[in-house]
Amino acid sequence: MRTVILLLILFSLPIFIMGELIDFVPADYDFFLLFKEGSLYYPMIKSIPFFNFLLGEEGLGLEYVAKSLLENVSYNTRVSQDLLYEVLGRDVLFAARGMIFEIQSLFSLDLNYYVEALRNIGTNSILVFETDKPEQFIKFIAGITNLKLSYNEQTWILQDTDVAIFSRYHRGYLVFSGSKIALEKAIDTYDRPESQMRNHPAVQRLLNQPTWICGFFKGNSFGIDFPGINSNSYDTDYFTVLGLPNGESLQIIVRQYLNESDDLDKYLSNSSNMRNMPLIGDLAFSATASGPSDIAHEISLWFQGVEEEIKKIYDVVSYILNLSEGRVYLTSDLSGEQIRFAAIFDLTEKFDNSILVKYGARNFGEEYRLPILNGFVSFFEQGRNLIMTNMSKDEYDRISSRKRLRDDAAYQYLSKELPEKDIMRIYVDLGKIVESLLGMKARGRVMICEYLENGILIYKVEVM
Repeated sequence: MRTVILLLILFSLPIFIMGELIDFVPADYDFFLLFKEGSLYYPMIKSIPFFNFLLGEEGLGLEYVAKSLLENVSYNTRVSQDLLYEVLGRDVLFAARGMIFEIQSLFSLDLNYYVEALRNIGTNSILVFETDKPEQFIKFIAGITNLKLSYNEQTWILQDTDVAIFSRYHRGYLVFSGSKIALEKAIDTYDRPESQMRNHPAVQRLLNQPTWICGFFKGNSFGIDFPGINSNSYDTDYFTVLGLPNGESLQIIVRQYLNESDDLDKYLSNSSNMRNMPLIGDLAFSATASGPSDIAHEISLWFQGVEEEIKKIYDVVSYILNLSEGRVYLTSDLSGEQIRFAAIFDLTEKFDNSILVKYGARNFGEEYRLPILNGFVSFFEQGRNLIMTNMSKDEYDRISSRKRLRDDAAYQYLSKELPEKDIMRIYVDLGKIVESLLGMKARGRVMICEYLENGILIYKVEVM
């Protein structure tokens, strides 16, 4: 009987000794971001049309570029690059305090971006990998970052004249940090469960989700910088982030939990009419006219030049928004030699052109043209709608009649699971942008939507 009990204890021991990456995150840190099971999810990501273009040899071939870079590192360090693939195929954790993490930081086409991010990891940040070959792995990391490697007091140090990264192996995990103090704190936290961030109830719920990307962010330590979105304008308790490949697309869902339950319903409006709007170029944007973001500011950003010219556009658009209801719709090119732009406002009353005349606009029959920089912005009415565009009315009528958003099959696919009422949505044809910039045929779309669900702000990003 004693033998049986002893065997049970021995078999159970690894379960109690071996914790999880999340156990390294101190309770007073601002956030963590966890990437789970890379070997499982990477093939799924690569099968998504736009990521297949980015990674595959028939597209940009970033996978091939990365392999070539790693082969050079492998040759110089005498460590097989397969070790890196093995480690990245497991869970990877990043956590920090005292910084704001922008959602755009998740993706970059520049491989050097990730190398520089590692070199500049931050004095209150940790990066954790699971490996059973710590000496070889850290030697490979030193080769990638081009840092000199030394070992002292059970701690590896990677450094040059400007950078110092500290690392230690603990219970099957290799922990990196920009300071020895943060490194030691993370390891101490691992061994003291009562001091871990995972004790937060929201974190416990989050960790049970089946997902590739999993993140928790206190207060406003998470930033979303997209047109029409200002996540930091709210008094926020915390954000959660979930990212998962879903067949033909990658979905990232950010939930923003507020400290105060503001009357956010007033920002909702029906987006169903967006599908009937013209699609000019590669962008379609729609938002509640009286929504939380400064739409006049967003529209004025389309115009570059002296401050007085930008302010002129801002003042005019602000005036129009005061007469608008429902949704504001915008469609445009994001790349190309000629950037076409059009905004459509749903007016509550007839527009008084005197404000345009005040700023120097001239009457051209059916339209008023406001001089701006080396061109003009045209204003004219169509039924209840006021059109604002950098095209003449004749050109707009001709181009806007070619295609409606409802004719775009990808938009129909990406919007089918979104709520009818939302605050904002953006749809971008990534394939057109790639073709315009690089001259290469590519498939790719992205939809970004902000809406409300049981008092929680939801930001859904879907790439296909």
